[in-house]
Amino acid sequence: MAVYVDDYFVPAKVKNGNRSVRSRWCHMQADSREELDAMADRIGLRRSWIQYPDIPWKRHYDVTETRRAAAVAAGAIEIGMLDLARMRNGWRRELEAQQELELKNSEKETDE
Repeated sequence: MAVYVDDYFVPAKVKNGNRSVRSRWCHMQADSREELDAMADRIGLRRSWIQYPDIPWKRHYDVTETRRAAAVAAGAIEIGMLDLARMRNGWRRELEAQQELELKNSEKETDE
């Protein structure tokens, strides 16, 4: 299990309450929600900042360069943004396959 930070570095100005944060932003994702939230806690992110909390393969935090560096120092793995996109697609396919199998099993149980 691991936490990953990509190298997207997109410049953006993001609202945070009454102020705006101008920085270059990256994505932080993990193999599990627990790991992602634990890393967010470690590097000082609010859990309310999570993006797509109910979609496991899209769930992530947007992080500034400073927070990205803190995540790497805390053990996050640096990967390319295309590599993270491939991982997301793999997580999505795994989730869809699992849901399809559960549906087949539930249909099988109702037929018996």
